[in-house]
Amino acid sequence: MTQTATAIDKVHQINTINHLPGNRLQLQAGVDMEKLIGHAHLFGRYFDTREGFQIEPIGTMTLQADGRVTGYAHPNEGSWKPYIHGTVSSDKAFAFISAHNGFIPSSTWQQSLGSMPIGYFCDEPERLSKLCLVPHQVVSSQVRIIYLVASCYNFFKDGRTIPNILGQLYAEGIGPDRIKVVVNGCEQNENRMIEGVSFAFSTHNAWEYSAMYEAPLRWDFDYAMLIHDTNRINPGFRRKVEEFNGHLMWDHLPATPLARCLIGLYSRKFLQRLNPWLKSIDGIDKANGIIAEASGEILLHANSVLVMSDPESNGASRQAEWKEVVDVYNTGSPRVRRVFPAIGLHKFIHSGNTNPLGL
Repeated sequence: MTQTATAIDKVHQINTINHLPGNRLQLQAGVDMEKLIGHAHLFGRYFDTREGFQIEPIGTMTLQADGRVTGYAHPNEGSWKPYIHGTVSSDKAFAFISAHNGFIPSSTWQQSLGSMPIGYFCDEPERLSKLCLVPHQVVSSQVRIIYLVASCYNFFKDGRTIPNILGQLYAEGIGPDRIKVVVNGCEQNENRMIEGVSFAFSTHNAWEYSAMYEAPLRWDFDYAMLIHDTNRINPGFRRKVEEFNGHLMWDHLPATPLARCLIGLYSRKFLQRLNPWLKSIDGIDKANGIIAEASGEILLHANSVLVMSDPESNGASRQAEWKEVVDVYNTGSPRVRRVFPAIGLHKFIHSGNTNPLGL
């Protein structure tokens, strides 16, 4: 790469790829205002991670040519105007103006990561923090999405959880050919079709990680939506899952910012890269499995992460919410209901000193 050594022209390689095979994203000076103005973008917080970056959506907005911001309402982004005090010319930079005073910027934007504008929040009482705008385009209908149900041999034998979750998926219009079930902790590996659904019985024994391990080895897909056999889903779940931002071929789209319970979309390419690590944790106990999950280890392995958006919150991400304690399976072992509002899904989690191998 031959470039002059000016601050404006320096380009920084980012450790990820975009939707064009082999084309690495570059952090470069300036914003292409023609591609920004009048076109909807997903506005979000940007975080550098161990292997790449994560974007946490705040909302969907459109910058209009007259300085208005439409489709979105927050005083921090009351309006926008060209920014003239930076390192690039004003036709390649802009600032969001706080509605509280009408002239002081809340953030300034002078760079782009690929075709995603990058800015820095600069308003009180917060500190400098990174922001981004992702071109808002719904993923193509040609992208192949499967629904990956994680189960275990004990629950499969019990016979209650899998028929329940399959019935809910069918009610969403998701056909058997798009549903894949991984049953971990089995005595031998086996592929089996049960009433049109593909089951993978696996000796790999690592809770939900086993489903992630087996999926790219057994099936062909672009993204797998990982859910648990103990989940409950609300009407509209499928639409919330499948209408995600398709600007990049994301490694991972978790249902919550910290990828709680590992629920979310995973690209097959990411699961293939992750496969050696997943193989290495075969036999992990529940406590250490939870530690790895709670530590964000999957997020930190990924190159590109976009947290799933809630269409009922104008595209913002949502944290998981703790609800009531309920003995949902009438076993004497109560579970805490945890809601994942961005996708309309509930998870029942063991409470206190209960046996994780039983319902």
